[in-house]
Amino acid sequence: MIALRSSSLFDGSVFFDDGVTVVVDGESIAGVLRGHPDLGSDVEVIELGEATVLPGLIDTHVHLVAGSGVRALDLVEGYSDQEIEAVVTRSLAAHLAAGVTTVRDLGDRRFVVVNRRDDQHARPLTTARPWTPTILAAGPPLTTPRGHCHYLGGEVSGPVEIEAAVQERIDREVDVVKVMASGGMATTGTDVMMPQFSLAEMRLIVDLAHAAGIAVTAHAHALPAVEIALAAGVDGLEHCSCLTPQGPRVSDELLAVLAERQVPIGAALMAPPPEAFEHAPPNIKKVMAQMGMTPETMLESRRSMVGRMHAAGVRFVGGSDAGIEPFMAHGLMRSGLGFLLSAGASVSQTLAAGTSLAAAACGLTRKGFLRQGFDADLVVVDGRFDSDLAPLAQVRQVMLGGRFAPAGL
Repeated sequence: MIALRSSSLFDGSVFFDDGVTVVVDGESIAGVLRGHPDLGSDVEVIELGEATVLPGLIDTHVHLVAGSGVRALDLVEGYSDQEIEAVVTRSLAAHLAAGVTTVRDLGDRRFVVVNRRDDQHARPLTTARPWTPTILAAGPPLTTPRGHCHYLGGEVSGPVEIEAAVQERIDREVDVVKVMASGGMATTGTDVMMPQFSLAEMRLIVDLAHAAGIAVTAHAHALPAVEIALAAGVDGLEHCSCLTPQGPRVSDELLAVLAERQVPIGAALMAPPPEAFEHAPPNIKKVMAQMGMTPETMLESRRSMVGRMHAAGVRFVGGSDAGIEPFMAHGLMRSGLGFLLSAGASVSQTLAAGTSLAAAACGLTRKGFLRQGFDADLVVVDGRFDSDLAPLAQVRQVMLGGRFAPAGL
């Protein structure tokens, strides 16, 4: 049993800034105590000083097979087995170094990440397991023929193929089913403004997954795709850009539905900085031209929409879409969270999006909070949080399952 003493703590919901002690017993949190009480000689005390302890970050949307370079997803199809395994290993290491202790992969190639997750499950939290974040995995996303991210291996056409693909994911015990409800920015030739699946097809996907106890999350840029996904009963939305040829459009009625149903929206806490458009995929430039937007106006439009949705009570969770571009590299979850902060969320609301709310969106009942009985996954950062997320760039130590990861991983 060990006790971590720090000046500040974020428990997944609120801050405590008058001195806190976290007691860890094995792989779990035994207690969170105000102040620095004497716990007796049987407890090892670690003095952290002017540091903040918070739950390990949970990134709800990553692509571990993508290597964080320019248009990185385009390269995945050409990787050898050894190359793709090396990319996944580097991606996981980057997340852990940045304080991300759980990742949910929403698009791997031919179940590479699902296999890595299975290998992780087979090893206990001892020296036998490599130091990597806990992996949740969806496998290749369901998409239409030549649809968004078709090269990942999830193409389906019609109910027979949909049923077979969902059953394969059930058999492989995926943690969530991912479906591309619209075209995507990263796949040339797909239509970002249009749905890829009909309402009947989306309902079939959702009903089959739900019958097996598996949640469904939908990539949706187009406004009609968002509406179809919601009507079909998806459990989460990725991006939720609500794009139309006239620009993003979120009606008061849609806003009310999103707020009332509390459907978590991930991979929304980021927009391309203007300088990234030099190497942007053709689809992004095409969409900007359709809507008559510049990189600057597109960024501000996105920020304004996220701010309006947040103010209305829509639930956002930390999802970075990590790996697909340099500005969304693995290990930069803090940048995506910073976008939510800039759109009007408080620091505590923003950190909750990356911890407790993210855990809930992933169906994790023992992660996301620093509370008795929860997994001892936590991050120690230098300093205290004030008006920004600067401490997230100063990760001092990461604890995974009650053990501190070695320095330099």
